[in-house]
Amino acid sequence: MRNAVRIVVGSLLAVVALSYLTNHDYLWGGIRETWLRGWENAQIDDLDFREHVRTIPASSRPQPWPEGPLWGKAVLSEKATAWHEENKSASFLVIQDGSLVHESYFRGHDATTLTNSFSMAKSITAIAVGIAVGQGLVDEQAPLATYIPRFVEGMGAGLTVQEVLHMRSHIPFGESYKDPFGFQAKAYYRDDNRTLLEPYRVTGEPGTSFEYQGGNTMLLAEMLDAVREGNLSRDIANGLWEQMGAEHDAFWGLDGDPEEDAVERAFAQYYATTRDYARFGQMLLDSGAWKGQQLLDKAFVTRMITPQNALAEEVDADFYGYQIWLGRTDDGLAFSMMEGLRGQMVISVPDLDLVVVRTGYARSKEKKRHLPVATYEVIEMARAIL
Repeated sequence: MRNAVRIVVGSLLAVVALSYLTNHDYLWGGIRETWLRGWENAQIDDLDFREHVRTIPASSRPQPWPEGPLWGKAVLSEKATAWHEENKSASFLVIQDGSLVHESYFRGHDATTLTNSFSMAKSITAIAVGIAVGQGLVDEQAPLATYIPRFVEGMGAGLTVQEVLHMRSHIPFGESYKDPFGFQAKAYYRDDNRTLLEPYRVTGEPGTSFEYQGGNTMLLAEMLDAVREGNLSRDIANGLWEQMGAEHDAFWGLDGDPEEDAVERAFAQYYATTRDYARFGQMLLDSGAWKGQQLLDKAFVTRMITPQNALAEEVDADFYGYQIWLGRTDDGLAFSMMEGLRGQMVISVPDLDLVVVRTGYARSKEKKRHLPVATYEVIEMARAIL
């Protein structure tokens, strides 16, 4: 019996040692955050597991959302409430004409709860690129190699910044969160993302096909670090969060110790309240402006929410812009959507002057016109109470 115990303990120690020797020690943190909490992969309530974050401070002039004429009167139907319960929603917020219409919270969340953006952070990173474009630091049509020289050779020489914004890089990063040894799991859990990113190169004709991959977003963040001082968190804090009157601090997860030049995980791990997430949707709805102050170049926002097949003849994708999803309702209303794993959504519907935010722990995997069916369900849920 003692020999058996020794063998088991020795084997476990060998596995742990091997994981550290092969740079797979990040797996233990991932297991603690997910499987040991009963989840298949990362969840929206994992802020407490982030060892290193940067703070995006609440505005020195916070601007609470005003209450609209339907506030306190617009209520969810029994069917809508059942949908939120079934899909493990955490919050549902409706804003029209810049004013609160409806707000619901579930599963112990409230207006002060911070949740993980997951891939909504991709849109936030694109917005940071827009700030740099407005400052004349980045040209979307320029080769990426202008800013990241390792792409100057081979097929990478033809890759443009716009193609990276569009997820048309033809770099085989991979996007699976379920594969613990894949690129995306490493990017989410391990330290030193820049070292992880460095070996990847363009393997086909850039610009010719759309493939959704967080590695593209990481390249955009690396590009920004090459053209300005500071970091992504500072870009958003100084360029948007303060001016938009955010009521709460937000946080962005880092890939290591900030004293050792750690960088934001640009594709995820932005943590904010539901009401503060809505500010991004309102700003995009208003073409990059906030209460009359232009924060983001208007022309950039137009390109950001234009289907990529309207800007590039090489592709037919009409459902994605600059790191943001695009679609139309069944009756033809155009919308943009910041979207993340588990169905995090910030949806802007210009024709209705409508912003809808939904956060949660799950959503159906069913698709409709390249987007989650839940997208359309959430929009119609909001329209039903207007």
